[in-house]
Amino acid sequence: MNIFYNKIILEKLKKIIQIVIVFVLLCSSVSSFSYAAPKIGLALGEGGRRFYIHIGVLKALENEGIKLDYIAGTSIGSLIGGLYALWEDIDKLEKIALSLNFEKYYMTPREDVKLENIDDTPFIVFYADISKDEIDVQLLRGLMDGKILRDEIDRLTNRASFEYDLKIPLKVVTTDLITGEKVVIGKGRISNAIAASMSVPGLSIPFKFEDKMLVDGGLIEPVPVDVVREMGADIVIGVNLRDIQKDTDPVINNVVSILIRSVYIMLGELNNISANKADIVIRPHYRGTLTTNMEKEIKIQLIKLGEEETKKIIPSLKTLINSY
Repeated sequence: MNIFYNKIILEKLKKIIQIVIVFVLLCSSVSSFSYAAPKIGLALGEGGRRFYIHIGVLKALENEGIKLDYIAGTSIGSLIGGLYALWEDIDKLEKIALSLNFEKYYMTPREDVKLENIDDTPFIVFYADISKDEIDVQLLRGLMDGKILRDEIDRLTNRASFEYDLKIPLKVVTTDLITGEKVVIGKGRISNAIAASMSVPGLSIPFKFEDKMLVDGGLIEPVPVDVVREMGADIVIGVNLRDIQKDTDPVINNVVSILIRSVYIMLGELNNISANKADIVIRPHYRGTLTTNMEKEIKIQLIKLGEEETKKIIPSLKTLINSY
């Protein structure tokens, strides 16, 4: 009889234990589902020498404890985003950015070809005897060679790759000059992708990558919000640099200057369309000096402007994060 009752008790204990285990697992599942933190992505837009704003944005986010899960960059945004994704060290990035000399990496070392301004419009001037075939036809596709910049990025990053070296997942946006399609790069050495994305049509020789001829990603997606979202971001922050402008009006007095200004206007509108897809848009306003050889004080001023504008969106960002 005792054996019979013991069996009944054991069976009941087993059932109670099973119920407790199932209950604990359900609670754990519900708890983790309810409090899962949203994935945050940052889309850094094109903008040339305006890129110091991006550094200020990253500084402010880091100071506020906002952890980035994904980064995508277009043109100069790919350089800043790539270096941060690799190092996740804003102080190191800022120090290097303040010391960069882009003219050194972009301008061709050839003495027979150079870029001159004629009435504030850049022209390629050839110092060569055409009759002696001394002009390199390859050079006519662009004044600058992105391979110089690529090699410098390799030096800075120790030939870092997307697959093995990045602390934060990264994608770089470029444009295929043949098909006109957006090409998103997320494999191989980051230097190739960044140099391709920064190849300005007409100024830079198109960057050969695999079977494609790649140029500036800003032609397709100036602020790569869609790319970050496709990477898996729940909340996307877009950085639009189009309201960072020179303090002088453009000189428009010939066909080249008209074409350049027309493209600039079109890209400005495309910037707005791209950036406005983000959950939060950072769009600083500035009118002042913008040159490749800006004084260090101006560069620091732009970094601080990026910080200030980012601080303004922090309350909205935290509200979005807490709503998940």
